Amino acid sequence: MATLKCGDTVLPEPVELSSGDEIIWSSNAGRSPETGKMLGDIIAEKKSLDIKWAWLTETEANLIKTKLKAGFFPLTFRDYGSTVTITNYRGTIQKEAAGYIGDGKYYYRSVSVSVIQQ
Repeated sequence: MATLKCGDTVLPEPVELSSGDEIIWSSNAGRSPETGKMLGDIIAEKKSLDIKWAWLTETEANLIKTKLKAGFFPLTFRDYGSTVTITNYRGTIQKEAAGYIGDGKYYYRSVSVSVIQQ
């Protein structure tokens, strides 16, 4: 299985993939001023992913930009021994250009993005 899929499209293999399990608390959550005890309710748990690629062609980088579009998109990955698909939105796609390096193709030294479950 591919490490990352967006819909039916396999994305380039990342060099780093970090995931987090974020807890979403109710709006009235916080510490009691009297005791310091945490109060509130957990309303959801959401995933966040930090993805990094290295040495991508311009075509591969463009595929990432196209598939991880502005708005919401599905992403499939492996987590805790299972394949999961979640709907996400993304932050800024960062890229470092390397330019033409001899084979006539334009390369990016690195591309990275953070995605957050809806």
